[in-house]
Amino acid sequence: MFDKKLAFKVKKFLENNSHNRYKIKDIAREIHVKKHKHKDLIDTLFKLTKNEEIILKSRKYSSLHIKHKNYVIGTFDATSLAKNKTFAFVNTHDFDVYVSIEDTLTAYHNDKVEVEIRYSRNGKRRGIITKIVERYQDNFVGIVQEYKGKFFLIPDKSKIHTHFIINDISNAKTGEKVVLKILNWGNRELQRLPVGDVKEVLGKADDPEVEILSVIRQYELPLVFPDAVLSELKEIPQKITEYEISRRKNFRDLITFTIDPASAKDFDDAISLEKLDDGYNLYVHIADVAHYVRPGCNLFKEAVNRGNSYYFPGKVIPMLPEKISNNVCSLRPLEDKLTVSVITKFDRELNIQHQEVYESVIRSNARFNYEEIDKFFNGGDNIDKELADVLNEMRKLSSALQQKRIEKGYIQLNIPETEFIFNEEGYISDLKRSQNTESHKLIENFMLVANEFVAKQLSNQKTLYRIHEEPDEKKLMVVKDIVSKYELKFQIDDNLNNSIQKLLDSMPDENYHRVFDRMILRNMKRAKYSVDNFGHFGLAMQNYTHFTSPIRRLCDLVVHHQIKTKINSKSKKFQPEELFNFAKIATEKEMIADESEHEVDFKNKINFMKKKLGEEYSGIIVSIKPSALIIELDRYPVTGIVSISSLKDDYYDFYEQQMRLIGRRKGKIYKLTDKVKVLVSKVDDDVYFELIEV
Repeated sequence: MFDKKLAFKVKKFLENNSHNRYKIKDIAREIHVKKHKHKDLIDTLFKLTKNEEIILKSRKYSSLHIKHKNYVIGTFDATSLAKNKTFAFVNTHDFDVYVSIEDTLTAYHNDKVEVEIRYSRNGKRRGIITKIVERYQDNFVGIVQEYKGKFFLIPDKSKIHTHFIINDISNAKTGEKVVLKILNWGNRELQRLPVGDVKEVLGKADDPEVEILSVIRQYELPLVFPDAVLSELKEIPQKITEYEISRRKNFRDLITFTIDPASAKDFDDAISLEKLDDGYNLYVHIADVAHYVRPGCNLFKEAVNRGNSYYFPGKVIPMLPEKISNNVCSLRPLEDKLTVSVITKFDRELNIQHQEVYESVIRSNARFNYEEIDKFFNGGDNIDKELADVLNEMRKLSSALQQKRIEKGYIQLNIPETEFIFNEEGYISDLKRSQNTESHKLIENFMLVANEFVAKQLSNQKTLYRIHEEPDEKKLMVVKDIVSKYELKFQIDDNLNNSIQKLLDSMPDENYHRVFDRMILRNMKRAKYSVDNFGHFGLAMQNYTHFTSPIRRLCDLVVHHQIKTKINSKSKKFQPEELFNFAKIATEKEMIADESEHEVDFKNKINFMKKKLGEEYSGIIVSIKPSALIIELDRYPVTGIVSISSLKDDYYDFYEQQMRLIGRRKGKIYKLTDKVKVLVSKVDDDVYFELIEV
């Protein structure tokens, strides 16, 4: 149990040794914890970490504060510097510290730094960085460029705010992508750049495969599995034993199928539906990865290390080896597969009457992709009648579930992703916006049913929740002030979900959604994993977790072990501290996946738009900044910049609260959702447009 005296000793020890991080055994040794108090120490560390009184990273603990109250440890945020501003921030758990560029030492984005707070005013703190505590990375990816006989690395990552001098160029050539190992971090006061040696030559810039590899190297993503993991794969049987089948619910006679993207190779969810006289039985079958990947084994440890799979155009870095993800656990058609199935009984009004979860075995009848199902729903007749009848009933159930969720406050934002179309040579030939079609909604609705039920089943114990906290009122007021200038009414009442959905429903056309759906999303909090259940605001659910993708997400794999333990009435597999660590890892790795996938998308768009120089397109203004209009093209899901300095007809003032540019002499106004015509004028670090008068 939590021990106050131990907590005091732990905090004092870590504060006195604030530049180091310690494992549990090290802390126990240093503060002289006896064996019978070891469990209390674990509970105490868990609570101190949860309350953010100490820091846990990579299973090591450290202090939040150092030396005295004017010194804190935080994470350096170089976003502003990368945008040619003269300041940056140090982010701590409790506040941010403003730091001028001359006071940043040699800090780079995400470095752990010590900052001295010099003064505070109106709740804002200013300080100077006094020490680099821990480098976030010392390998950087970028393009080699030559200038006056010297070679430089131009970093790929947008938040790396300087170039680097190349000491040993190896066999790299100008214009190639390389990995640079930093040897010397330079000196800002003496205007000396960091220096490094080329560690690896990746290939020619603009090659799609090289661009993906460069991001993989930049984020240090794992391309190969350790030998210990591959050795364990040999012990995993391809066939299911009769004993294992006999101890499970047998759903092999049900009409069952998968619906996934056309490019998918790992199928971890399948669905079945029985029409009854008094309603339906919905079956959501999820691959029983936990049967093969168990805590303590090398496969499980590697899943924890990776956190999730990483998806790039034409390439996947899986959380688990291909034998697991694409073979043994993948719910391929006409093969017996082990699953965990959630069965939901609906009455005639399509209200949930009863739910159960079982270890099971299934045999999928068919594999469909989203396009095939949408084509069928739109009148196509290329599906076997028996399967077609089931799909039609599923469509009715999904539509009803969708409506019920909206009535409960489920927020529907329309923010399409980019689909990349490749030619035979592997280069991008076209860009399209993804569509959230009826087939996508069907799978989403059925998976939500299973995820919510499993979260409820595990709510009487420590588990991993997928949480989405309510947005801050101040941020909602920002949205309210802006949309009011665009003849939209945002009435914020006690039910924030309904308030936001009413705003979305009131938008007059698709162009408004292209602008304001993203604005709403930016002003909401990010969903994450947590051992504390704060509910899921966006889904309007009090109990929610991720259970339906154990092949590609750590949370789902952990939750599978927990629900299987409950099904079999066995003792709990994970301690609270382990679950807390899993939640932290899953959240961090998800952020890395999002950032790396976004970076690949951005690079691909840049390379695609380089071929469009001089071409004209229509678009709309989706954002306005003091120095630029941000335009999204209609033809392609690409945004670009129109510099305000390029508007020669007048001098324009920026009105932030109205999100407008207004000319001083002529009074011309540029506002959000305005339709414009642009010419692609330059493509290098970003896409740049010139406005064309219509």
